[in-house]
Order: sequence, then structure tokens, then C-alpha cells
Amino acid sequence: MSAIGPIDRLGWAAGQLARVAWFAGHYAAGRRVLKPLPKPDFAVGPVPDQRAFLADLRALFEIEWTDIAAGRVPAPRRELPDLRAALTASLRYFRDLPAVDARRHAREAAVLPSDNAHGGLPRYYRQNFHFQSDGWLSDESARLYDTQVEVLFTGAARTMRRRALRPIADWMAGRDQRAVRALDIGCGTGRLMRELRDALPGLRLLGLDPSEPYLAEARRHVGATARVKFMGGLAEALPFGDASLDLVVSSFLLHELPPDIRGRALAEMRRVVRSDGLVVIVDSIQRADRPDWAGLLDLFPHHFHEPYYASYVAGRLAEDAKGIGLRSVWSERAFLSAVHAFHPDS
Repeated sequence: MSAIGPIDRLGWAAGQLARVAWFAGHYAAGRRVLKPLPKPDFAVGPVPDQRAFLADLRALFEIEWTDIAAGRVPAPRRELPDLRAALTASLRYFRDLPAVDARRHAREAAVLPSDNAHGGLPRYYRQNFHFQSDGWLSDESARLYDTQVEVLFTGAARTMRRRALRPIADWMAGRDQRAVRALDIGCGTGRLMRELRDALPGLRLLGLDPSEPYLAEARRHVGATARVKFMGGLAEALPFGDASLDLVVSSFLLHELPPDIRGRALAEMRRVVRSDGLVVIVDSIQRADRPDWAGLLDLFPHHFHEPYYASYVAGRLAEDAKGIGLRSVWSERAFLSAVHAFHPDS
């Protein structure tokens, strides 16, 4: 890795600032479209003020830069801005907002139909999570999703996902990338997979997701090659043999699963990972991670259709993992996410 100097830092910082400004602008404009919801009829915990929120966002980018400068993780790929693509994504986002808002106010959390295309998917999955159009089951939803997530996190979603690279880099030291078989469970549109592929191009990398439209978007974004493949499947029933994978990752998956399915998914991660392997999970912070921000976690499922979120944030992921034979070896709170790395118990 070449030396990193002040010019690199300025370029990186400018890129992050532009990203945050772009998506924060969408958030602010979107609030003018969305009608206020009635106040919740339940107790809401403490909520950070704007200064504390921005300080935590800044801390996320600072720790990311510290690891980049130290050579622990690579800098994100540099690409020329595609203004046409950005404006198209922006137009799609704002065009869909009125329909999202109508569902929010109607509290319309419909189970999507079990038609021929989606009949094999479980009922818990066939919902319009976040009140988004078509849930995760259409091409249009797949095209919208990443803009929606980045707006929600004011441009920080990519960096939160990238924090998974930190424990992976430590674990990879001395290993031959070409011998490592990795799986991204619930890969969605492939954003974490792209970061893994760019950082470790020698990996044999598999992406698994129940949604065919999202897999199609992931193939477009990441590229399917001899070393990068995609397949349909569920986290709670992984189509792999015992101890057959070296590295297992997931990002923002577990909080979308019912508690019983969540436990089965964790058990499947433990089952398929090798004894010297690594499991890395990026997901929402839980109440125990940040009690002084509990109000944000209380309000999130009120403002968005997140039927299983409250049960997730009330728990402790490290303890749940320990109960099925995964030992915590690294953890980090990264803004509104938490990153956990586990080794299987011997």
C-alpha cells in the first residue's frame, strides 16, 4: 500500500463531506414532503441533540480515516461522480415518498401476495419493510433501496458497513486470499460485497439473499465473476455443509428477522463456519450499547415498519452469539451501528 499523505486525507474528507451533504439535503427536503405522525402512545427514552448526533457521525469518519491512514483497511474506491445516475436515483426517491407517507399514516404494513414469483418466501419476509413500495420484491425497490438507506443515515451507511473490514483485515493477516471462501448472508444489493471484493479481490465470495430483484441489482453493482457468485437462499437455512466456509458476514440483517428466525440464523452461521474462521456482523446499535440514545431506537419502528426491531435492540448480540458457540473477539460501536466479530468456540 502506497504512503498516504495530507492530500489524500483532504480528498477523502471532501468526498465524505459531499456525500453527507447530498443525503442530508435529501433528508431535509423529504421532511417537507412527509406529514408529521401522531405522537407515540408509549414512553420514549432520551434522544441526542443535534450537536451530540453530529459529533458521533464525525467520530465514525475519524476512526475510518485512522484505519485507512494506518493501512489497516483500504480507502474506498475512487470513482468520478455520475451526476446523471445520482439525479435519476434522487428523482426515484422523491417520486416514491408520497406513497411511503400514505402507508405510514395508514399504518399499512401489508403482507405482500404469495404469487408464483414469491410463493416460496416466508411470510415474515413478504412485507413492505420501512413502508417502502413492494418490500424487497421488485426491481424498482432494488433500485431505490440504497438511496433510501443513505438518506436515513445521512450518508453514513457505506462507512458503517465498511467497518466490517477492520476485524476482517486482522483475521486475514498471513492468509492467502485465494484460499478463503466467504459468504455474505442477506447480501441485498451487494454494497458490502463490493467493499469486500475491492479490499480482498482474491476471495472466493458468495452472496446469498431471498430476493431475486435485489440479487440482480447486486450482480450489476458488484459483477459476477469466477470468484464472485450469487444465489438465492434464507439465513435460517443456509445451503452449505458444516464447517465449509472461512468467513461469514452480514450487514443490517438480524434486526429484520423475527426472534426465533434470528436465533436460527445465528446458529446457521456457527454451523457453516470453520473452526479457525470468522463471523462478522454489522447491525443496529442495541439499547445496552447506547442507553442515552434509547429514544431513537424507540421511535424508529414507530416511524418505519420494522416489526422485529424492538426485540432486536432489547437484546445483546454478543450474549446471543455466545449461547450458540460464537465467542466475541472484537466489537465497535460505529455511529448508529455496532460491529461484532466472532470466532467459533473450539
